[in-house]
Amino acid sequence: MRLTSLGHAAVLVETGTERILFDPWLTQRLDRFWEHHPPLPDELVARVLDEGVDYVVLSHHHFDHHHFPSLLRLVDGADVDFDDSPRRSSGVTCIYPAGPVPPKLTASGLGHQAIAWTLRRFGFERLHPVTPGDTVTLGGATLRTFPSAVSFPEMSVLVQTDDAAVMLCGDALLHEDTVAAFRRDDAPRLDAVFVPAHSMSPPGVLTERRQVTDPDGARARALANFDRYVDAIPATVTVPSSFGWRISGDGERDYSWCNRTIFPLSPVQALRRLDELGRDGLLWGPGQVIEVADGKAVPADGPVGPGAYDFDEVYAEVTLDPDTQVPPFDASLDKYGRQTRAGEELLREVLDRLVATDYWYRALDDGAGRHVVSLYEDDGSETSFLLDPVTDRVTRLGAGPARGHVTGAEGWTEMAASTLEAMLDADLLFGSSFALWASDGVLLSAVFHHPSFYTRHVDRTLREASGP
Repeated sequence: MRLTSLGHAAVLVETGTERILFDPWLTQRLDRFWEHHPPLPDELVARVLDEGVDYVVLSHHHFDHHHFPSLLRLVDGADVDFDDSPRRSSGVTCIYPAGPVPPKLTASGLGHQAIAWTLRRFGFERLHPVTPGDTVTLGGATLRTFPSAVSFPEMSVLVQTDDAAVMLCGDALLHEDTVAAFRRDDAPRLDAVFVPAHSMSPPGVLTERRQVTDPDGARARALANFDRYVDAIPATVTVPSSFGWRISGDGERDYSWCNRTIFPLSPVQALRRLDELGRDGLLWGPGQVIEVADGKAVPADGPVGPGAYDFDEVYAEVTLDPDTQVPPFDASLDKYGRQTRAGEELLREVLDRLVATDYWYRALDDGAGRHVVSLYEDDGSETSFLLDPVTDRVTRLGAGPARGHVTGAEGWTEMAASTLEAMLDADLLFGSSFALWASDGVLLSAVFHHPSFYTRHVDRTLREASGP
């Protein structure tokens, strides 16, 4: 078995019979806010995928695993119509998690239910949904799936052939069913396991621009999660994985402070932990190859050589440093785009789009959900408004930031009017925008994870792929 990294959680597995691509994110930038780190050159992707793929496995529906532009690269010609019927289909079989979970409009990426619809829009016809826990038999390999301890269908995947066994855990949170499976007397022997090392971010850093207050606690929680994974799933080699990105705005604003405040466990630190635990481990980056044979998993020659990356240097940029100062939010600087509509008109649309979201239903049931929003406008003024989903009103409160107008249990959000307008026009993905506002509530999350925005991003990706 031969495995090639394409950064983050994207891995090409060659079994000798099949070419299986896991969680393809195949562009350098995910959106305007996140990018591959180490970099993922486009020519590397083209070289690795030159022979095509037979299967695409999606561990879950989040955008860095179910990435629209990357999926379209795998469709021959990406020549699809703007309805549900593609003009040209792909021979690739897509395997993805499904399950009897009610739709959650505020879940990142809309929800797992949208995977099949999206794949068909992009031209894929061979769809194979699985319930995590199922086993899928391919020509020369078996895929055994394991559930994740989250509220939506997500899976880790064990790839087994006659002479190799490798488990890719993606972003999955360790589930008790997985722990139990590897405690059985007939548990599979693993040559390599790829364990998530993206860790757990300290709360409030991006959303409220709060300084990291308990760095030791954040490190301890991240390390405990990693240790539990390592203890539960023994393998000849453990690879800290699903950590191949950094925050990097596509404008002039410097967001490097983010990378030193939200990652309490880097792959380098995870590798040192493996050494402390007496477990063999290794790190790899885009273009590097691991070959599995005869019970061993070792680096091998590939598009990028085994010693090409200085991982200490690479991951120094994304290592928690409690001395790094979190700059206060400034809507005049932390903004995107240009304002063409009045602030009150933008907020009226926000309140209209809130209808039928989870947030709206809870507000009506509880008689609550009032939220103060301040908008910094392009003319230099800043005004706060009260949004009340129960009475369906937008009320002007006065000048100044939202936090200065909160009087009780209201939530608050501060942002630039131009940023809000860009989001309403679907020029920004929600996940791109965490550092472009400060908030203690989920009102905007409810609005911008609405299905209407999901479908608009799908349509936009299709238009861009088809050219002028």
